[in-house]
Amino acid sequence: MLANRLLGRPYSISGRISHGNKIGRTMGFPTANIYLCRYTIPIKGVYVALLYGIKGEPVRGVVNLGIRPTFNGRKIMLEVHLFNFSDEIYGKYVRVNFLHKLRDEQNFSDMKQLINQINEDCRQAHAYFT
Repeated sequence: MLANRLLGRPYSISGRISHGNKIGRTMGFPTANIYLCRYTIPIKGVYVALLYGIKGEPVRGVVNLGIRPTFNGRKIMLEVHLFNFSDEIYGKYVRVNFLHKLRDEQNFSDMKQLINQINEDCRQAHAYFT
């Protein structure tokens, strides 16, 4: 990722874990949500990431950073699906390091397409870590 090379470290965003709409959980991909108080962000898309600030850190995962067009989102949001993790972390202040971009954010016509793509994103992220 160009930003990481220019910074000399992984690009990161910090914030507090908040309750979301629980859509990811119903699809089998629970997420840690961070609402961003920004109108623009320098990067958008789906990334391989590490999350710091919780027990067992760093925790590996996949991040979607954007507006969630499949759900008619309008506000920029950071959602992290953490691998092999189920602890309660609402209210924790965390940092997300972006390691590798997998793809741009997309609008899917149905939930099945979205779930298939998230499975593929997770497969690619696991491969990145191995």
